[in-house]
Amino acid sequence: MVFNKALLGIAVVGKAISDDHSDQNEWKNNFLREFMMQFSNVKGMLVPILALMAIYANTVSAHNQAGSFTTGLAAAVDFYQVTCFDDGNGTPSYLEAQVKDMTASSSKVSILAHKGTSCTTNACAQFSVDTTDSNTAYSPVVKITQGSGVYSLFVMHTAAGTDSYDVAFHCKTSTGVHTGISVVSRQQQ
Repeated sequence: MVFNKALLGIAVVGKAISDDHSDQNEWKNNFLREFMMQFSNVKGMLVPILALMAIYANTVSAHNQAGSFTTGLAAAVDFYQVTCFDDGNGTPSYLEAQVKDMTASSSKVSILAHKGTSCTTNACAQFSVDTTDSNTAYSPVVKITQGSGVYSLFVMHTAAGTDSYDVAFHCKTSTGVHTGISVVSRQQQ
């Protein structure tokens, strides 16, 4: 619609110039003024649209949590609560998680994901460890099938010293479609 108005404005200016045989500079000035007005309208619309796209992209792809153990404790544990919810893509069925050890050291980083107490059909808790430090591979995936709600995710390391990690996690429907996810840090060691 904005471009149609711009084209109409250009056509009107062009017709007036051809009818009146006006000065070429006046035509150029009118054309440029109209074009810039229409361009600023388009630019004004694009900024909010691009901002919304960036927010949506961040929401969709925000499945990683970076962290580090800075206290030097051998038994350090970082604790996160991960909430799986229906964001319009369907009801969550499970949480998948895995960890990558980002520091070359003798310590190994592991995760424990947990939800619920009804563990007869599906496992309530699963453990995974990244056995190779400072590479591009994550630990094996853990999958906790306990539906929507709050999952507990614990990240641990095996030796004293500092260590950094990256946890990748996804809430998914029973057919594997990504659903809503939010993460809250509860403890950092």
